[in-house]
Amino acid sequence: MGFVEALSALGRVLPAASRPKERVPLPRKILYTFIALTIYLVLSSVPLYGATSSNLFNFLLQQIIFASSAGTLAQLGIGPIITAGLIMQILVGSKLVNVDLTSDEGKAMFTEAQKGLAFIFILVESLFFSIALVRNSLSLAFAGVVFAQLVVATYIIMLLDEMIQNGWGLGSGVSLFILAGVMKIIFWDMFGISAVSNQNLPIGFFPTFYSVVTSGGNVYDLVVNTTKPFQPDLIGLIATVALIVITLWLSSINVNIPITSQKLRGIKTTVPLNFLYVSSIPVIFVSVLGGDLQLFAGLASTMSPSANSALQVIETLFLFPPGNYPHSVYAVIVDPLGAVAYAIVFIGLSLLFGVLWVEVSGLDPGTQARNMIQAGLEVPGVRSNPKVLEAMLAKYIYPLTIFSSLIVGVLTVAATLLGAYGSGVGILLATTIAMQYYKLIAYERTLDMYPLLRKLVGE
Repeated sequence: MGFVEALSALGRVLPAASRPKERVPLPRKILYTFIALTIYLVLSSVPLYGATSSNLFNFLLQQIIFASSAGTLAQLGIGPIITAGLIMQILVGSKLVNVDLTSDEGKAMFTEAQKGLAFIFILVESLFFSIALVRNSLSLAFAGVVFAQLVVATYIIMLLDEMIQNGWGLGSGVSLFILAGVMKIIFWDMFGISAVSNQNLPIGFFPTFYSVVTSGGNVYDLVVNTTKPFQPDLIGLIATVALIVITLWLSSINVNIPITSQKLRGIKTTVPLNFLYVSSIPVIFVSVLGGDLQLFAGLASTMSPSANSALQVIETLFLFPPGNYPHSVYAVIVDPLGAVAYAIVFIGLSLLFGVLWVEVSGLDPGTQARNMIQAGLEVPGVRSNPKVLEAMLAKYIYPLTIFSSLIVGVLTVAATLLGAYGSGVGILLATTIAMQYYKLIAYERTLDMYPLLRKLVGE
């Protein structure tokens, strides 16, 4: 039995969310999505029994990309799901494992293998946390209780994601939970009225603004905060709004390639390639890499003091460019060289992962050319030859890949170092996810209004 087959066998025996027997109407999908979100928010609010904030740690990057919450049942969040999904995508896309995703059997095997791998990550990460707690003077019995809580709670989150993706809800649980986590951080940065020390969440900008104005304090610190590293300022608020607007604008730009159909001669149309061809995938890859490295380096540091240096290096590259300060103008002032190093690493990795993703995900010119020919589409003036069409598409796809990877990397870094609420990564993810939900709701409403259209699209 091969690697994928073994993971698939494990995924099949695990409890699963069933698929609906018929299409679920949009109002019920919204209801089920709301219920799933409520359950996740409860898990992210219930304290992890047997552990305190001094026993567990959580980085801002992990809170955002893994939708986790330190010291709660959602300590691991969706981290195992995302990590397993990316690993399986890379293995299949790079042909390191052979799975035919064009067949129903291959798709089912891939989904089951991904679920099995995610469960293994749940066990491993929960075990590491439990071992770290024992090293931090908790008893073995309490560590076992923590392990059981993490496994059960994280598996429930995985089932919620599976339920939504199977057609009971809208989109995916992973996207929904990331959006909820980012919005919670942004809301707290704006309107929070008390500090939460274990998550490094500051008092909100607007309550602080009201307090400073009414007490005759220094308003300048609210514009560019250079005294309190965890306090959101006006520059961060402006950066937050600017990144949202820029992301929406760039996502609306398309590069159109004229095509005709071999079956319907005389009918001309275009294939739109979005200017952000790689979307937010590069920053997701960089953030997942940084989050996983932080997670395991942090666990290692609790088990061995000698691992602290490795953790500090990773923090410097992925989370806190200037030592122990958060992303903000204050951080750049304290350590400009650290901020520059962080920017170079993040943007460089974004470019690397953007190019790799296009090659392994089927977005490369060769795959797109074959898909167009199989669909009976052709570009006027270009022979219907895969190599010729591939060369023509490469003139569009590779520049778009490079430019879009650089753009999302630069925008993310700039917003982060300006102190954007929820960080540049969080805002970029939240904006793209919100756009996807807007389009998905519009699509679902169209299908509900026109039953004949459901038959045409096979639903």
